[in-house]
Amino acid sequence: MTLTPQVLPTPQKVLFVHYGDDWIRGSERCLIDLITHLDKTLFEPVLWCNSERLANEVRPLDIPVYVSNFTLLLGERAPKWDVIGFSRLVSLGLRIVDEHQISLIHSNSGAPSQWLNLVSRARKLPLVLHLHSRYPLRDRITLGLHHASMAVGVSQPVVDQLLTDGAVPDRCQVIPNGIDTEALLKQPVEDIRRSLGLPSDAFVAVSICSLIHRKGVDLLIEACKQLRELRLPVHLVVIGEGSERKALEAQIAEAHLTNYVHLVGEKHNVVGLMRGGADLCISGAREEVFGLTLAEAGLASLPVIAPRVGGIPSVISHQKTGLLVPTEDAHALAQAIYHLFVNQNQRLQLGVQGHQHVLANFTIKTHTSAFEALYNGLLNNPAMTTKWMSHWQFVPPVKASFAFVKNYRKPHPVEVAV
Repeated sequence: MTLTPQVLPTPQKVLFVHYGDDWIRGSERCLIDLITHLDKTLFEPVLWCNSERLANEVRPLDIPVYVSNFTLLLGERAPKWDVIGFSRLVSLGLRIVDEHQISLIHSNSGAPSQWLNLVSRARKLPLVLHLHSRYPLRDRITLGLHHASMAVGVSQPVVDQLLTDGAVPDRCQVIPNGIDTEALLKQPVEDIRRSLGLPSDAFVAVSICSLIHRKGVDLLIEACKQLRELRLPVHLVVIGEGSERKALEAQIAEAHLTNYVHLVGEKHNVVGLMRGGADLCISGAREEVFGLTLAEAGLASLPVIAPRVGGIPSVISHQKTGLLVPTEDAHALAQAIYHLFVNQNQRLQLGVQGHQHVLANFTIKTHTSAFEALYNGLLNNPAMTTKWMSHWQFVPPVKASFAFVKNYRKPHPVEVAV
């Protein structure tokens, strides 16, 4: 009997493209984890980005990495009409695709779709557009977000923007972010009270976020002030860095909270810190389409208090894994903290259920498997790709443009904080 040797399939080459600032935060971490955990017998990644820091994080994975300046037409940064630079991006994209025999392109943010739409169509390749935020109407049109073969949002509110514009539902889907639970749980547990010199009776609320207006740290400080006035032994620990640090430090000093609000900067062991004695995790975000750090808090078995905004309700289930409050409401945040301070059993139960929820829904394995299934579906269905190639999606941007013009002169509602 002659045994026929098994012939393994040749891995498909996937070009990952990322446009962003020179840091490693939410969308960058998601991309690194996805590239790391892809089944390399099925897909071989190639990275093209504009960030040396991201490139340095990925190079140890021993994959091809390209770094270049990314020029946007009609972008927020000058020059806005660098047609030559834009043309060079298209040419470089074609060269990378040809040199590595790319089978599929994955854009890890909206901006690269502006030139990847041209590259993918020129080489008849499927383009996956992975959206980690909501985009203003102007950007949805100028970046060509409606023209990808498949738009993937990290939560439903991201996809709803495109659907409202008139995008084809079959070309939009949601794949929630995933976290590397095994690696995160291996972080050494660090006693947060001892590290910061906090009293043993401190009630520790942790927030992991950038120090920018959108993350609402100012609301958390105001909530802390209200609770300290009630003699609650709350300490707010904010892990992260950003452009608003000086303004926040001034707010802390003015409120006489220097000993109770701790801006500790960037940390690489946030799960280990949260597991080291924190009582809850809190967010004051004004906009958040997912909340990766909220999932990490759940993994650390902490209940989460967060605004009911964007995609947060898809991560935090009210009264099951945490408490959701109105946005822009420091008093509601303070009330929720006070409630969990008084109701210790509920606080612990929410943390246990949060841990179970994350393991069931937001692991990197589940996330990666969903993208592998998407890639296979696009690559194994040539008719779908051919149909996508046959026409540009003009209806969504035209429909959205008419809506923009129609409402342009209407007075905008004024939000009043109560």
